[in-house]
Amino acid sequence: MPTDYACQHAAERAAESVDLLRAFLRPGRPGGGGAAVGFDDWPMGASALLVILSGLQADTPGELTQWHAGIGDRIREALGLHVPGADGHWRGRQPRGWEALAAVQHKARELLTDLAEPGRLGWPGEFSRHLHLVEDAFAGALRRMGVPEESSVRCAAEMSEAAASLFGLRPSPPRSATPAPVVPTAAEPPARPDWNAVFPL
Repeated sequence: MPTDYACQHAAERAAESVDLLRAFLRPGRPGGGGAAVGFDDWPMGASALLVILSGLQADTPGELTQWHAGIGDRIREALGLHVPGADGHWRGRQPRGWEALAAVQHKARELLTDLAEPGRLGWPGEFSRHLHLVEDAFAGALRRMGVPEESSVRCAAEMSEAAASLFGLRPSPPRSATPAPVVPTAAEPPARPDWNAVFPL
């Protein structure tokens, strides 16, 4: 089971990542929410980390769809931005502060219990592949919120790493890296023969 230290460390990493989104989600920008109501470091990261862990628990297509539809609202809420009440499927108060950290630990424990059940995700291979799926979906949701692609991919990857650290894992690349193409070098011209050596004067 993830320790208190592991949960807080993961939450701190998540906080550093999602705080970069604030500039893109302020009022007046595409996808922006209302005025910010405060930044409280790792508790904010714990609330954001719960979004990723909820995605890992979503096994069926219907659950994944519902989770995906609520990402925007939950991230805005984690950042302390006002969320329109009619948007998304994740309404109601989300845990904050130490309550959010305890919720992260509880959610991680539930995931470990689920993994131990027969017929569920394998460990660690299938779990890692599901984490990559959640990471890609999270990045796509951020892009629809108006976050630039590079920042979306970076944030999603860092959130994925933070979630994996709860289980002592480090996500591997979702696909093998494509080797760099070999650029042929121009052939050097043949050395000119030393005629003096062949036909001494």
